[in-house]
Amino acid sequence: MRIKKGPKGGKKLPLSLVIPIVLGICMILDLFLIGEVTGTSKDETKPVVQDVSPTKTTTTANILNSKAPIVAHVVSLIKCSKQASVTGFLDAAAVLRHSIHKQSVHEGTSKYSYKMYAIVHENCKHHAHVLDRLGYTSLVKPSPVQLDEITPGWYRDHVEGENCCGSSEFIKLHAYTLMDHPVTVHWDLDVAVFQPMDDLFDSIIYPHDSPEGVAARARLEVQHPERTLPRHIDAFITRDITSSQPWEMHQGVQGGFLVAKPSMENFEKYLEFIREGNYVRGRGNDRGWYGLGYGGFQGAMAYQGVVAYFYDQIAVNTAVELDVCVWNQVVADVIWRGPQKMDHANQCREHPRDGETFEQNTPENKRCQDCRIFPVDKTKSAHYTACKKPWECLIAHPRHAADKSQQTRLNNLTNITTCGLLMRKWFDLRSDFEEKLHKTAGVVPATRDGSFKPESFGGYCKGRGAYIAMNVPPENFDISKMYGL
Repeated sequence: MRIKKGPKGGKKLPLSLVIPIVLGICMILDLFLIGEVTGTSKDETKPVVQDVSPTKTTTTANILNSKAPIVAHVVSLIKCSKQASVTGFLDAAAVLRHSIHKQSVHEGTSKYSYKMYAIVHENCKHHAHVLDRLGYTSLVKPSPVQLDEITPGWYRDHVEGENCCGSSEFIKLHAYTLMDHPVTVHWDLDVAVFQPMDDLFDSIIYPHDSPEGVAARARLEVQHPERTLPRHIDAFITRDITSSQPWEMHQGVQGGFLVAKPSMENFEKYLEFIREGNYVRGRGNDRGWYGLGYGGFQGAMAYQGVVAYFYDQIAVNTAVELDVCVWNQVVADVIWRGPQKMDHANQCREHPRDGETFEQNTPENKRCQDCRIFPVDKTKSAHYTACKKPWECLIAHPRHAADKSQQTRLNNLTNITTCGLLMRKWFDLRSDFEEKLHKTAGVVPATRDGSFKPESFGGYCKGRGAYIAMNVPPENFDISKMYGL
C-alpha cells in the first residue's frame, strides 16, 4: 500500500422509557443517548394494541423482490451509559429504516432491496436487541484498532479525546466488511431518505462504459462538476464544508453519510495507517494525518478525518464528492463570515477550485451553493444537525422576535423556513410508519394533539422539548413482516 508520508506526529409504552445508552454515532456537536426498558418494568405498562389481523403479503411480489440486489444500510452503536436518555431514539431508528424501505424495490421506487445492520461495540452487546426489535441485524464487534496497537506518540495519547468517541468510532469501518452485499451505506440515525439512491448504486456496480453505468453517471449530482469522474467508483462521500475554512486545502467528510463498495482490502488499509499513528498536532495545511492538512477539524483524529485522508491520499480517484445540498443536506452556512481572517469574508468555506483564486471563490461566481435555501423537493436525504433533531421539538428561533439582528444571525447559520419544511417531511414519515404498524400489528398511533408549530412537527410536539413518542409494537412482533420481508 502506498501511503504519503509527512512529518511524524506524536463517537400503552412510549419509546422514550428505555434504559439509557449513549449511541456513539458522531454528529455535529452531538452524541445520541439511548434508553431501553428494564425487565422489571416490562409488565407495568403495555403497548396499546387493537385486535387487527396482520396484512398478508403477496407471494408473487416477494418472489420478484427476492431477485433484487440487496444493499446493506448500517448504523453504529458505540458507547453506552446508564445516565440520561434521549426521547425519540427508537423513533429515529424506525423512521430511518422506514424512509429506506420507501425508496426500495418493495415500494416500486427502486430496483434495489435492502438489509438493515447495527454495528454494536462489544461493550454495548447487552443493548443490541434494542435495534433488533426494529428489524436491524446486530453485529457485535470490538474496535478494529486497539489503543495498544497504535504507535506510541501524540496521536495515541490523544485520540480518545476526539469528538465523539475516540478510537471506538472506528467500529464504523466494519461496514466495509459486509462482503455479501454489492454496496454498503453507513448512516447516522438523525437522517431521512427522500428519494431513491439507484444512481449511486448503479455507478458503483456497473462498469463506467456500460449502458447502466453511463446513464447513472450522467444523472449524478456532484459537488465538483468540473472534475472528471473516476473510471471505477468505489465510494460516494459528502464533505463537512460547514466546519471548513477557505484557506484549508482539505476538508473532513461529513460523518453521517458514506456509500461504499465493501472491501476487506480497503478495511485493512485503513487499519494500517491508523495504527501507524502518524498525526501532527494542530490545525492547518501541514497538520493532521501525515502532516498533509487533515487535522484540527471536527472528528479529524477519528472517522471524519481518516475517511477523508483515505480517499484523498490512499484510494486516490475512487470516491466522488456529492452535492451537499442534495445528499446529506444539513442546511448549514457554507460562507466564511469571520471573525478571523476577514480578508476571506463572504468567500466560500471550501478551498478554491484548481487554478482559481480566493477572490473568485464566492457564491456570486457560483463556486458554492447556499444549501440553506435549497429547494426541499430536490433534497434526496437530510441530516438533522443544524436544524436540530426532530424529536427535540426545536427549531432555531430568535429569543426576541422583534430583534432583527438575532434573526439575521440565525439565518446566517441555518434557515428557519427550510428546517421547518424538512422537519415536516420527517414527521410525515413517522406518521406513515405508525399507520402501517397499526394495520399490521394493531399498535394504536400516538396522539397528534401537540399544538407547538404543527405546520412543522405535525402535532407531535406539545412545546419545546415536549415530544410525543411512538407507541411500541408487542415484544413478539417481527417488524420485518410489516414490510413483507
